[in-house]
Amino acid sequence: MRLADYFDAAATRSADHLAFIDGQTQLRFDEARQIVHATAHALRDNTSLPTGAHIAIYAPNDYRVTLLQLAVNRADMAWVAVHTRNIVQANATTLAYADCHLIFFHSSFEEALPELKAALPQVSCFVCIDKPSQHAVFLDDWIAPYLFERFDAAPERDDAIALLQATGGTTGPSKAAVHTNRSLEMALVSTFDTLRVDQHSRVLAVAPLTHAAGLLSLAAAIRGGVSVVLSSFDMRTVLACIEQHRITHVFLPPTIVYMLLNEPDLADYDLSSLRCLAVGGAPIAPEKLKEAVRRIGPVVYEVFGQSECLLPLIVKRPEDYLHADGSFDEAALRSAGKGVPYARVEIMDEEGNLVAPGEKGEIVVRSTMVMQGYYKLPEETAQVSTFGWHHTTDVGIQDERGFITILDRKKDMIVSGGFNLFPAEIEAVLNSHPAVLDCAVIGVPDEKWGEAVKAVVQLKPGQVVEADELVALCKQHLGGMKTPKSVEFWPQLPRSAVGKLLKREIRAKYWDGNWRQV
Repeated sequence: MRLADYFDAAATRSADHLAFIDGQTQLRFDEARQIVHATAHALRDNTSLPTGAHIAIYAPNDYRVTLLQLAVNRADMAWVAVHTRNIVQANATTLAYADCHLIFFHSSFEEALPELKAALPQVSCFVCIDKPSQHAVFLDDWIAPYLFERFDAAPERDDAIALLQATGGTTGPSKAAVHTNRSLEMALVSTFDTLRVDQHSRVLAVAPLTHAAGLLSLAAAIRGGVSVVLSSFDMRTVLACIEQHRITHVFLPPTIVYMLLNEPDLADYDLSSLRCLAVGGAPIAPEKLKEAVRRIGPVVYEVFGQSECLLPLIVKRPEDYLHADGSFDEAALRSAGKGVPYARVEIMDEEGNLVAPGEKGEIVVRSTMVMQGYYKLPEETAQVSTFGWHHTTDVGIQDERGFITILDRKKDMIVSGGFNLFPAEIEAVLNSHPAVLDCAVIGVPDEKWGEAVKAVVQLKPGQVVEADELVALCKQHLGGMKTPKSVEFWPQLPRSAVGKLLKREIRAKYWDGNWRQV
């Protein structure tokens, strides 16, 4: 089945149950299905778009985003995920590369429409999703003639493109991973299985719906659960929403978890309804994970995935790192978890050989969740598909129990004095200091060693710590070779639209482009 078929099945089972809450809007499953089918009709009947047309959804968090994803899927078309925190020019470049035919947009981007229209002459139609627009048709008016008509789709094709997911561009210009109905289906099955999403789940969507949080909301929709949508982030609003709506599941990047733990009034909120605080997008510092368990409860999951594989591909659940007596399994805690049942995750050397437990190598994957390839980029697709496996470009090690520790990205590895050093290990020690909110460890040019270890640190508001203290902490836990040779404090570390630390931008301050590709 395609994604929209799963949703229709859930809507039949739970017709009068709530599906979405967004501010004052509350939508039942039967009402949501009506909008999905009407929008699919409009996509087919109000346009001359072909089967498989690429449809962009350019909006901040809004309950309509999930409905539009389902409608595009119902109409046998593919949606293109757009990171709304990127500048308009960057998104226009991505949409042109993805050959978008139609753009659904939110009124908050009304002023960008003239620029988008000029940059995207191939787009035949713009639809404003939340109010009448000067530059486009209003969604409510567009679908009004079809509100009471069911849309019967053609039989699903496994290889039909369902999603073009931008990779984020953290290692260069953004690419788009092509996902089919089958890879998206398996990712959603993995999501609701490993994160235990069911018809009683109440998911809070506060991270961008264009990324991992969107998969969690879609998983809730196809299981008959509720999604509560917040259009913007405010820590106290998030905590109040968890308490008021008895939220069971929420996805947050590590940086937001650190901010949550730094919230002075955290203990004043009732968070007992939480069953799954899923942390992803970057590794969470082990000491911060421990603190989250102590202060919020044994509900913290760590998930690993990629735009190319979706998620979860590797997951660490509370029972993996907590003993029966409540103590921590340190080895499991410092890992990313184990491969999910829907993927084979292994470690491979440079010659294409799978290595034994305890040996370092690149994390590689075989799974139905893996993308079909990069859109219009066959050479790049071939590069990440050698030896019959998908190559994540992450360096890791797997132990005898199956726990995989991600040492770092291959491009992030520091080569100092002939030794390979992995920043994630150093960052974990720095993040254990109570004054540190987050940090990035990079290699910088050094005449003697080739590269020297440098730490760039963001402190918690109001906190002060000397660089010498952080250097001493690293030396105590890591020894001299891995200890940063210098520490710099920044008021804010650069992040992508989905909260991922942009080391490329940090390195750019220290490296000449002729020295090293960053």
